[in-house]
Amino acid sequence: MIERASKIQIYNSNLPKGQKGRLIRVAAEGYYEVTIEHQGRNYAAFLPVADTVILSVTPEDEVPSIEVER
Repeated sequence: MIERASKIQIYNSNLPKGQKGRLIRVAAEGYYEVTIEHQGRNYAAFLPVADTVILSVTPEDEVPSIEVER
């Protein structure tokens, strides 16, 4: 799960390929509030949830597989 203030990669058609940033919040109105790192500085941005993909830079722990009898 991506927690508030987590470091993220941001993919949106209006941004250059995968921008680094931090998730501030997910608004009920349908947008992500993020800060985007650009040239060593942080900029606030509001990106629509429908057109944006965010990925955590920290991978999830491996979950062991469960064997199912068939």
